[in-house]
Amino acid sequence: MEFVDFLAAPWFWLALGFGLLLLELMAPGTILLWFGIGSILAAGFAWLTPGETPWINLLIFGLGSLVGLLVGRNLWKRYLSSSEDNDLNDRGASMIGQVVEVHRAIRAGGSGSVRIGDTVWRARSDQSFDVGAFAKIVDVESTTVILEKAD
Repeated sequence: MEFVDFLAAPWFWLALGFGLLLLELMAPGTILLWFGIGSILAAGFAWLTPGETPWINLLIFGLGSLVGLLVGRNLWKRYLSSSEDNDLNDRGASMIGQVVEVHRAIRAGGSGSVRIGDTVWRARSDQSFDVGAFAKIVDVESTTVILEKAD
């Protein structure tokens, strides 16, 4: 039996499809899912049209996988992977807007430090702040927070 004969057999496409779906369970993301679905579509076509149509089955597998990949990826991004917190992995961006207490005095145009949670961060401002005063974080540049007067 040649490889071309496998491409015409519905059981080949079905086994490939379920094998890819099982691999999807062990792999991150959803890439193999769409190839598994494309393979199952090719199995359905091979079962409905028995005979020597191996290249059409291969074409259906490729097109089904490609369409599933493009459509599924967009649907996944839009509906399933949205997060309420867009700054989840960007600590600096998540600190903007917080009101913090000055740990070391800051003179206008100079630098000092603030306490954010249990960590002391370098701080810079165009305004002066005494120790114990409250300031609002307006930007983060590397490991330095930029402050302004809190409302």
